[in-house]
Amino acid sequence: STAGARGAGEDTMATGDVLVVDDSPQYLELLSTYLESRGHSVRMAAGGEEALSLANTRPPDLVLLDVHMPGLDGFEVCRLLREKWPGEQLPVVFLSASRELPDRMRGFHSGGVDFVAKSVHLEEVAARVETHLELKHRTVALEAANKQLRGVEESRRRFITSVVHDIKNPLTTVIKNTEWVLSQPLGDEETVEVVRDAHVAANHLHRMVLSLLDLARSAEVDLEPQCQRVCVRPWLDDALVLTRLQLRSSPGRLRARADEGAADFDPLLMARVLQNTIDNALKYSPHSEPVDVDVRVIDGGLRLVVEDRGRGVKAEDRERIFASWTRVDEGDHQASTSHGLGLAFCRQAVEAHGGQMLVEDAQPRGARFIIVIPVRALA
Repeated sequence: STAGARGAGEDTMATGDVLVVDDSPQYLELLSTYLESRGHSVRMAAGGEEALSLANTRPPDLVLLDVHMPGLDGFEVCRLLREKWPGEQLPVVFLSASRELPDRMRGFHSGGVDFVAKSVHLEEVAARVETHLELKHRTVALEAANKQLRGVEESRRRFITSVVHDIKNPLTTVIKNTEWVLSQPLGDEETVEVVRDAHVAANHLHRMVLSLLDLARSAEVDLEPQCQRVCVRPWLDDALVLTRLQLRSSPGRLRARADEGAADFDPLLMARVLQNTIDNALKYSPHSEPVDVDVRVIDGGLRLVVEDRGRGVKAEDRERIFASWTRVDEGDHQASTSHGLGLAFCRQAVEAHGGQMLVEDAQPRGARFIIVIPVRALA
């Protein structure tokens, strides 16, 4: 099907292949001639059986279908067409000399998209035809665009997954080797500092790679936490080892506390959530201001709060910052990540636990990220 124009200086209209079905030869010829004069390609059928044969040979863009015909009436023809083509693929406009409501309702119930009285002017019939052709063209174009977008997204996901796997293995080797070097008596403090920086940077990149992989996989399968009973205070100490190593020259920038309770969650997954959230807070906080971390067990569930003294997050951006590949203007907002992945992964991981992650204003300024994992998560 095509979308054509009537000519220079005239309004643009949608044209297409129209199948006109009517048992009156005179009306059939009259309507077909008029539609052809408006640029449509027209095929004619004198009854229901011929209409079905023509449609099966080459599906039209639209069917103009008489209701009352000998043999198969229009309602039955429409029902049979609908068994093969949905309404958006093959719109059916009924023609009838009757204006009775029962006929109109029966026409819509059988799958018709419109109902036109034969007594109206041909211009109105053509206008109805062209309106439904335009709607069909737009639907087809939208479906094609959506298909293309799905293809692009799938290609991106496969590319990301491939690259992430290629990066993750050598990166693991870097982490293990720098960890081993740091366990040896190096003696030279400058060398130790260099290796520590490399170790922290490699771990940070590894965490980004894992987040990227989890987000890419989420289009196919849901993230599944491996929940277990976790004592939150030792868990927090372990989760903050690298962050404290990163902040060894300014340890006062991180203030963390946890109670003595235990909760059910995936300790590795939630450690990455905590680290990403703290990284985000540190990046957009003044170096003179601390980041506070508070972990508590409330009603058997986990409540984790990361609070900073940066610029905060505007109300209209508090959902956007959790979307993949989304960045908020760093000149105006504090709570964006540089790669648009960290916070997106955090929310995904929290929701996989059955929990919630949100951001609100801190007092007197800054952002407060709140994570709540309910006690039912283990089930």
